[in-house]
Amino acid sequence: MSDATAHDSHDHGHGGALPGTIGHVTSVGTLVKVFLTLVCLTLATIAVARMDFGRLNVVGALVIASIKGSIVALWFMHLRYDKRFNFFILFGSIIFLVWMVSYILFDTKMYQHDMETYRHGKTIDGKPKPE
Repeated sequence: MSDATAHDSHDHGHGGALPGTIGHVTSVGTLVKVFLTLVCLTLATIAVARMDFGRLNVVGALVIASIKGSIVALWFMHLRYDKRFNFFILFGSIIFLVWMVSYILFDTKMYQHDMETYRHGKTIDGKPKPE
């Protein structure tokens, strides 16, 4: 085997990444900071779940979950260091998620009156519930 072939098969100069790609190595300090941030956000999720903020409990939990998901995608999945196109795909997905969840919450609010009426002993058409 020639020196050029041995060099090509063992080391591509990309730090262990696939040929033609650029690998990125994140420092241990950064990974520890990201991990501690995720632990703190998990504790914040638990705190929000134990407190009664009314309808804001769901909103708070979704905001914290979105932040945690973004942190995982940006640092652990290396989107922070990837091409900008992939970042815009992530950003567009988050915007789509917010849009869909807002429609779900709006729909729930729209029918809340009917649900309260039914819980108080009447059906939606005004007749008493059969016993």
